[in-house]
Amino acid sequence: MATRPLAVHTDADPERVAAALETKLLGEAGIDVRGRRCRSEEEVIELAGQADVILNGLVPITRRILEAVGRCKAVARYGVGYDNVDLEAATEQGIAVIHVPDYCAEEVSNHVMAFLLAWAKQLVPFDSAIHRGEWDHRFVPKVQSVHQQTLGIVGVGRIGVAVASKARAFSMHVVAYDPYVAPEALAERGVESASLEEVLAQSDYVSIHAPLTPATQHLIGVEQLKAMKETAFLINTSRGPVVDEAALVQALQEGWIAGAGLDVFESEPLPADSPLRAMANVVMTPHTASQSPLATIRLRTRIAEEVVRALNGEFPLNVANPAVKAKARLFARN
Repeated sequence: MATRPLAVHTDADPERVAAALETKLLGEAGIDVRGRRCRSEEEVIELAGQADVILNGLVPITRRILEAVGRCKAVARYGVGYDNVDLEAATEQGIAVIHVPDYCAEEVSNHVMAFLLAWAKQLVPFDSAIHRGEWDHRFVPKVQSVHQQTLGIVGVGRIGVAVASKARAFSMHVVAYDPYVAPEALAERGVESASLEEVLAQSDYVSIHAPLTPATQHLIGVEQLKAMKETAFLINTSRGPVVDEAALVQALQEGWIAGAGLDVFESEPLPADSPLRAMANVVMTPHTASQSPLATIRLRTRIAEEVVRALNGEFPLNVANPAVKAKARLFARN
């Protein structure tokens, strides 16, 4: 009897893996699923030693791991980003890195607009004051307009496009920086193309949607924050290290910018001693912008569909390292 293909989950306890939607879907396709909450390279290697696919959330998938899992054909990332996987090593080993770039664009873009509106209308301090039994208008001078204001978008992928569309519905002017998208393509979406410097200088609100790569590490630092308006509000729902957090703290403390809405941080969970925790001009959520019941179902379903494609010897629809195709293990039959 032929051995059933095996997928292993590096980020969840066995009981949770057993109850997961993707486990059910993969099981129906003849694929077994096991899992554990791995905390080291050694634990991942032990778990995935005989696996055909690694299902991965946040655990780093390093070169050492990728070189040790000789049977693995693909790493399937639960999310849009893939910065915790060594793409170069995966490509060298013939391992496809699957991700799901379109499952949460609506959720994240909604989160961006929630940050923007919460800041503009001062919802957090007004709400907190009423809960304390206070009833006054002390925050009214801080209330900002949204319509006819300028939103700057840094990174115009699926999420950036969705944010731009929603901002236009609020009668905002949208400018964007993305070195990989032609100005003509942005214009077709009602977005004005500009340099990063121009976006930062012109915008009343700036929303970051750049993936985390070596080129975008600390893309927003001291120089960029000083280039922004003193009244500007910075929103980051991409990856924490795209923004230099120490520089951001200084910018908020010294008034280079007015405030920030943050769903992601350089270190997560946010350390207890982070100055951001004590700042009244910061609205924060715990890396939850992508979350909703519908988005979760979409993510888990698409992960299962892509794994089935890979183990059927097909090239998945969304591969972060497309250069792997020439030597992909998933084309080899065991």
